[in-house]
Amino acid sequence: MATVTSRTTKPLNSWLIPVSIALYAVGLVAVYDAGYARALDGRGGGNAALWIVLKQASYGLAGLTLMVAMAKMGYWRLRKLALPLLLVSIGLLVLVWVPHLGIARNGAHRWLGLGPVQIQPSELAKLALIVYLAAYLTHPSVNVKDLGRGLAVPLAVMTVMVALVEREPDFGTAFVMFVSSIAVFFMAGTRPRHLLAIVAVFAVLVGCSLALGHGFRRQRLTAHFSAHTDTRGAGYQVFRSLLAVGSGEVSGVGFGAGREKFYLPEANTDFVFATIAEETGFVGSLVVVGLLFALVWLGMNAALRVRDDFGALLAAGITTMVGAQALINLCVVTGTIPATGVPLPFISSGGSSLVFVFAGIGIVLSIAASASPRRADGGR
Repeated sequence: MATVTSRTTKPLNSWLIPVSIALYAVGLVAVYDAGYARALDGRGGGNAALWIVLKQASYGLAGLTLMVAMAKMGYWRLRKLALPLLLVSIGLLVLVWVPHLGIARNGAHRWLGLGPVQIQPSELAKLALIVYLAAYLTHPSVNVKDLGRGLAVPLAVMTVMVALVEREPDFGTAFVMFVSSIAVFFMAGTRPRHLLAIVAVFAVLVGCSLALGHGFRRQRLTAHFSAHTDTRGAGYQVFRSLLAVGSGEVSGVGFGAGREKFYLPEANTDFVFATIAEETGFVGSLVVVGLLFALVWLGMNAALRVRDDFGALLAAGITTMVGAQALINLCVVTGTIPATGVPLPFISSGGSSLVFVFAGIGIVLSIAASASPRRADGGR
């Protein structure tokens, strides 16, 4: 697969910047609002709201700095860093199980503690996997049409990475990694029948995981179908989320006037959109969804316009990662799919997620700045 790599960039004037910052601003307000509820009910202490929003603001500043650095660096330099990034990510995913380094919460081993700083290695792993797949699949010696000799290595790497994250356990993030990987394979020109075979195998493995794996996953599946009947048990959080979304109606109950944030255990993280929907209604929800859609559209536009295959696969993978994560979160909040712990990009409280999603957007910005209409043959 031949590539045409641009070595110069245009000024960073992409609409990706204001859209990303607008989503981040919405997140700061929503996180403060939910943190205020925690302060009143005593769960987070009297200064909980201020402390949470200041932490989120500091993570956002770090993320914005990294976004600018990635945009200015030039995405093509990531090709040489693909393997080191992958190995570091795998190492960090293994370290979460090491005593005194890994941090377990509610039975999940997803965090590493480095002094006062805690990181979630799976957030880096999502980006590292996309960079590695994009670099490998655009190597001149790789034939993506050959399932055995062309795709065996990247499929094995993807399987290892997804399995490590799934075992933490974090099925939601593992699924996002799988979907974004499929997008990279598709953009690289993998045969449709091979993609269908990969998806079919993954579906079987998911079924086995539900049947033989962690019991809480079966509980969440049961809760999905009993949210309206088991309102105090397994279906409690989904029931409260649906109440919040439904209470918002068209224009919402008003900023700060939402009630369900006092009952939702994850009101400022995975279920932050429920508070947004309750307090701003359909109108405010539509604005947030519109901003997320614009982000995905701009990212995919960059993927289709850049003449370099490596850049196209990077942009498609990162954009799919953000879009899939947002879609899963919104579906969970609205009770469309069973609950799984996936944050809403830019908006949910959480440092690692915010920093690395900004980094991903920085890479796409670099690609967008290098983009021009692709040749009739797709630049391949």
